[in-house]
Amino acid sequence: MSQVIIVGSGFSVLSAAHTVLERGGNVLVLDKNFFFGGNSTNATSGINGALTKIQIGGEDEIKDATSASN
Repeated sequence: MSQVIIVGSGFSVLSAAHTVLERGGNVLVLDKNFFFGGNSTNATSGINGALTKIQIGGEDEIKDATSASN
């Protein structure tokens, strides 16, 4: 079983920690702040992620690059 120490707590780091946990490892997350989130807590216009309104066909739907160029 892998044992991982992660320094920091931004979204990318927490995603990596989650992957280790899913694969049966142990994770220790260390951060200098008393809250998690790291630099991601400064995001004021939203967090990019999967299946956002735009990605699933909201009014400002983003077209696939190959279909948009045809």
